[in-house]
Amino acid sequence: MGISTSIMDPMSAGRQMGGHFATHSLDENGNWKNLTLQKNSSADISPTAGQMPRLLGLAQASKVFRNVKELQNHTQFSISGNEVAWGTIGNASTSEGLFFETINAAGVLQVPMVMSVWDDEYGISVHAKHQTTKENISEILKGLQRDEENNGYEIVKVNGWDYPSLIETYQKAGEIARSEHVPVLIHVTELTQPQGHSTSGSHEDIKY
Repeated sequence: MGISTSIMDPMSAGRQMGGHFATHSLDENGNWKNLTLQKNSSADISPTAGQMPRLLGLAQASKVFRNVKELQNHTQFSISGNEVAWGTIGNASTSEGLFFETINAAGVLQVPMVMSVWDDEYGISVHAKHQTTKENISEILKGLQRDEENNGYEIVKVNGWDYPSLIETYQKAGEIARSEHVPVLIHVTELTQPQGHSTSGSHEDIKY
């Protein structure tokens, strides 16, 4: 394990094969860096949906920094709670319990979280009809949509091939989460696998 490996792979220093990239929060002397001056990425983990509780914690941290005045002097961590936690998950992994637990908790806590569900209608080689009610996660979660009387989520759906709409959707989602401190779920549909997910899901075997 060389020094360069540790620098380039802070998640595991080259000990894991997964490309779960992260940014350094500490400098070479072990001191906190000014995290507001860099784009921060928290390392993913291998179990599907395992990133969800971590994402919730990052979004909750932003809310805490916005609402707890004593913490607002720690300007190396937050700009008055103006941060948004962005996360992604595949449509098949939304069947995991951690996904539903986190989605519910974020709705209750009303935290600035933007969750993207990338949906190619498959989980490796298994079609959505075998693992998702109605074959559509945003349909399942419609009850979480906020309205004039109740808190909840802003839920939007966009086609993955529609680049202008993607830009508009993500800009709007970021603005809502940042200004109103509410969670946003973006269901990105009509995607395809450019390559197989694994040897169990070769793209030659998948019929779109």
